[in-house]
Amino acid sequence: MIACVGDGSYIFGCPVAAHWVSRAYHVPVLFVVFNNQCYRAVKHSIWRLLPEGWNFKTGRFIGTDIDPSPDYVSVVKSSEGYGEKVEDPSEIRPALIRALEAVREGRQALLDVVCSKP
Repeated sequence: MIACVGDGSYIFGCPVAAHWVSRAYHVPVLFVVFNNQCYRAVKHSIWRLLPEGWNFKTGRFIGTDIDPSPDYVSVVKSSEGYGEKVEDPSEIRPALIRALEAVREGRQALLDVVCSKP
């Protein structure tokens, strides 16, 4: 199983619980976190619903910027998973191969794929 999520969804989706379940019940999942340092779904809703509001006027979107990013690799490693941060697009394929190998071995894995911030 592969779970592809944004960093905002990952943070607010109780990742510690998800990794614990993966470990406790031997469910080898690959988590791919698209890390753009932003909870884009909420930010987009604010833009759409309140284009004349305080956030738009000041450029400050409280609760939507995830900067600095947490160490997502450490989160998965706390449940004995494999983790890797990928900052160079040319490294995505090799990182996926390594992560899938961990999953084939019965471990969970996480790739923290750093993307440009919107």
